[in-house]
Amino acid sequence: MANSRQRATDWLSFLLTQDLPFGEALRSQIAAGSVRELCECGCEGFAFAVPVEAKVQRLQDGAGVFYEVAFTSNYPEEIDILLFTDERGNLSWVDVTYGASNIGPMPADIVPDSRIGGWPATPTDLPAVPEPAADATQRWWEFWR
Repeated sequence: MANSRQRATDWLSFLLTQDLPFGEALRSQIAAGSVRELCECGCEGFAFAVPVEAKVQRLQDGAGVFYEVAFTSNYPEEIDILLFTDERGNLSWVDVTYGASNIGPMPADIVPDSRIGGWPATPTDLPAVPEPAADATQRWWEFWR
């Protein structure tokens, strides 16, 4: 199924039915913001924007991955939802994927079921990648050795 604003709205509505530790902050941001561009890779991810003038509680300090939550479904694979924030700590992207690694397009008739779990993330959870010197000759793939 092609991604759509209606599907994005459905996913946001679904998230609001969940008992999430940041539910009130998320609810206020969703009420103040709007769905923007849609991912076209086959997942049902989408950008989200909260206006600068909106008086909402931020989800975290700064930009990055904020939270991941997974659900069983009526298909063999889980539904994985990752929430990202912008530099103001407001919701900026919602990744909705089929399977933990986005193994294929989201089935049109998929239905979320039981919550598998939720995992908070912080910018400190991300690995530090060293900045190469301006005159560095090392190739990008050599940083991972």
